Amino acid sequence: MPLQHDEFAYREYVPTLQEGERFTEHHIKVRRADLSRYVFIPGSHLRGRRMAEMLDNARLVSATRGYYLYSGTYKGIFMTVCSTGMGGPATAIAMEELGRMGADTFIRVGSAGAVQEFLGVGDIAVATATYRGGGTADRYLPAGFPASANFTLTRAMVDAATRAGVRLHTGVCTAGDAFYGPDDEREQSLLKKAGVLAIEMESDTAFILGHYHNWRVAAGFVLDGGPARDILESSATTMAIANHGTNGEFRKGEEALIRVALEAMAEVALQDSARQ
Repeated sequence: MPLQHDEFAYREYVPTLQEGERFTEHHIKVRRADLSRYVFIPGSHLRGRRMAEMLDNARLVSATRGYYLYSGTYKGIFMTVCSTGMGGPATAIAMEELGRMGADTFIRVGSAGAVQEFLGVGDIAVATATYRGGGTADRYLPAGFPASANFTLTRAMVDAATRAGVRLHTGVCTAGDAFYGPDDEREQSLLKKAGVLAIEMESDTAFILGHYHNWRVAAGFVLDGGPARDILESSATTMAIANHGTNGEFRKGEEALIRVALEAMAEVALQDSARQ
């Protein structure tokens, strides 16, 4: 039977190898020449495409096993976007395979829910570190090891936001693997008291992999909910969470975060070039 809405069904794109080339990784099939050392790792595939559309001469370079990779240039600097899907395990696989092919500088451009009362939909949080609530990172470093962001890359995000007049909230965030897991009210209250800004699912893993492999990793999030601002129409009937495709405040914050991330990556790349 023909598949209805076939134009929206998942399709893989495996690039054609040149003579003498071969794919080295199991999940991500990409030519090394098409991959930058500077990689953005949004979870959302739609956000990944939106990021790619802000690059010059961007093109899809791989789409396999649910990882969509685009490469292009920003201010003349070659960059790659790899949308990972949700959660620490998928993020770890992407970073591991990209790292084996030469990537060493990652910015997660994600979404999160607010923890603090003064935050709401459309606000932007940049994590200086993340409370480790997931399980993937525990396979790399013990639970007592801090999941902290790379200072240089994070500072570049703050500087880029300052130049653009974009307000950021910087501080500790929290991440876990179980989106629908039972709430631990005591833990939530404690994290809120400690000033944790936002909750998401990937940055603990990303930061720990950065430490483990000596990669530079930073993370910023546009908030899709929080007490400070009414969502008006929730994306789900069981929770107050903004629709990422239609909520104006969310989309405005998302675009601002993407531009901050692009500027920050360009700044760090130029610093790298100056040291060579």
